[in-house]
Amino acid sequence: MARRRPKPDSEGGPTLRSVRAAVIEVECMLCDRRDRLERKALVAQFGVHASFARLRRRFAVGCELMCHPDGDKCGTRFPCLGQAANQE
Repeated sequence: MARRRPKPDSEGGPTLRSVRAAVIEVECMLCDRRDRLERKALVAQFGVHASFARLRRRFAVGCELMCHPDGDKCGTRFPCLGQAANQE
C-alpha cells in the first residue's frame, strides 16, 4: 500500500521547510496553552510544504475565538517564526 502524500499547501508564508528547528513550539497567550512538537512528526503528518497558517488552524480546532463573529481573535502562534525573522 502506497503512503498517502499530503496535498501541497498554497497558503503562502513560512512552511515547515523554512524552519529547521528539531522542536517547534506552539502557544496561545489567551487560553494559556503551550505545546512542543517534533518537526519530524509534523513533516510526516502534514508534509514539508505545510504552511504555519494551516498548522495554526489545525491546532486551534475547537477554539471559540478562531470563529469569533468579529473575525479571528485566536492567540495561537509559533514563537520560532519570530525568532527566525530576528536572526535574518
